[in-house]
Amino acid sequence: MENLNELEVLKKNVADLSAQISRYELSEQRMRSIQHKLDTQIETFKMIHAYTQQAFRARTPEALKSVIAEGIADIFQLEIGAVLILNPDGDALKLTGSFNFDDPDLVIPLAEDWIQSRGFQGRIEHSIISESPVADDSPLAALGLAHAIYVSLIDYDRTYKGIIVGGVSKSGERIFDFKPTEMMSSFMVYCQQMNGIYNGFFAMEKAKDADRAKTVFLANLSHEMRTPLNAIIGMAQISRMSETDGKKSKEISQIEISSKHLLNLINDILEIAKIEEGKLELVQKSFCLKEITENLLVSSIQAAEDKRQNFTVNISTPDSCTLIGDSMRLSQVLLNLLSNAIKFTPVLGKIDFCVEEISRDTDNALIRFSVLDTGIGIHPEFMESLFLPFEQGDSSILRKYGGTGLGLAISQRIVRQMGSEIKVVSEVGKGTEFYFSILLPIDKKPEDTNDRVTVNIPDLSDKTVLVVDDVEINREIVCFLLEQTGITCEVAQNGKIALDMFAQSAEGHYDLILMDIQMPLMDGYTATREIRAMDRPDAKKIVILAMTANAFKEDIDQAVKSGMNGHISKPVDETVLLRTIGETLLS
Repeated sequence: MENLNELEVLKKNVADLSAQISRYELSEQRMRSIQHKLDTQIETFKMIHAYTQQAFRARTPEALKSVIAEGIADIFQLEIGAVLILNPDGDALKLTGSFNFDDPDLVIPLAEDWIQSRGFQGRIEHSIISESPVADDSPLAALGLAHAIYVSLIDYDRTYKGIIVGGVSKSGERIFDFKPTEMMSSFMVYCQQMNGIYNGFFAMEKAKDADRAKTVFLANLSHEMRTPLNAIIGMAQISRMSETDGKKSKEISQIEISSKHLLNLINDILEIAKIEEGKLELVQKSFCLKEITENLLVSSIQAAEDKRQNFTVNISTPDSCTLIGDSMRLSQVLLNLLSNAIKFTPVLGKIDFCVEEISRDTDNALIRFSVLDTGIGIHPEFMESLFLPFEQGDSSILRKYGGTGLGLAISQRIVRQMGSEIKVVSEVGKGTEFYFSILLPIDKKPEDTNDRVTVNIPDLSDKTVLVVDDVEINREIVCFLLEQTGITCEVAQNGKIALDMFAQSAEGHYDLILMDIQMPLMDGYTATREIRAMDRPDAKKIVILAMTANAFKEDIDQAVKSGMNGHISKPVDETVLLRTIGETLLS
């Protein structure tokens, strides 16, 4: 009996052990299933990450949409991936990106209530939907899909833009176990990632388009404003050269001064635009600090004397202080600070201009520049906005003194690019000091840096120039200015006429062509390329200079790319014109 009881106990223990083993096996099976799902999910997210990186690297809308579509098919083991965009009228979807589909021009009409029935209207969130099987009246049937899963593509303002869809075709040879519930979460993650990249891409494209539009607008603005100024300044120069009456000469000088002031305002507007686009470039070359300060003071001292101001100069740098930097930009900053001091300082006021070498080692010199005046001063509440574009403190300053409020903004950006910052100390009614210090490399092998401009009239009596411009007054001005060199001038009203004149001329007849850019029938770039392409030796050698109101760096670069040898900006400066042509033809 006892043995029977022991046997029953043993049987029970075996049964318990078997049940426990079964539970362990079931638990292990579940763990393996969970691990498999986890591994699958990890692999899925690895693939999502890989396609996300590909999408970020896409350079065109077409490439981006192709990546999105291919990723759907690859990651989720589907046959077809597609991006469909809603047309502006909202009555059709256009296939704009696809994988494994052979009709890239497909446009799918939509039933009147299809968007509303899917919740794709108004301000929406991402919606994920599956159709299994795809209904006959569904737009997805046009893709040949038996089963599909898709997510709404929405814009940054949360409005419906289209769908990202993946699916299984009706004719596919592979047997798909289509389980949308299992792919919902990862499909949503993928599509949300791509939705963000898609919208970010087109936001960047819009910004680029706006930037390009701004550049084109500013280039056109520059051209349209410089063109009439060229006529005004040019005629004033001609009148001054031929006028002997003292009173009229003074009036002509006023026209020149006012015109050049307007030109400076135009240049300031274009300059701040270039700076904001990050296109300001500093030219590093050798210069003599003493020479650039002396050149600055010629005009500044005269302007101060005209206002009966006490203008003092203190330059405590070695006479042989030859440095490396952008002397033109440095002069631009100092001239602005000096001009402001003279403008805002009353009659009999005082202005101090100081240039001091703070320290020096074998490689660099630290130079401090300061402009101190006894002018109107700056109210503390306007200090923070002082260096912002178009800001000029109290609006009464604009009415009384004029200006655009761009000079200080430009100057500050230039000095910052030089590695420093303009500081200001001011007290209302007592005056202002602007100062900054910049570290400049010392030129250990200085060359002749004398950049002073001397008007030398070259002898070009044996040369012939073709002046190409669609504006008659511009042609007359240039020819008049060039007459003093003895050069023979011929004229053409546009690029087509210039091309014909060159083609019909004897070889070597023309020594130089001054080519306007914006002209009817044929622009200057095209005319230059056509001339360079002619089958005659002088076509490749003749010097062609752009003479245009298109004065951006991009315009200068484009002139060179078209085959031109150089660039002269309008309004044409007599000194620059004579020097450039003389150096070009006599070198």
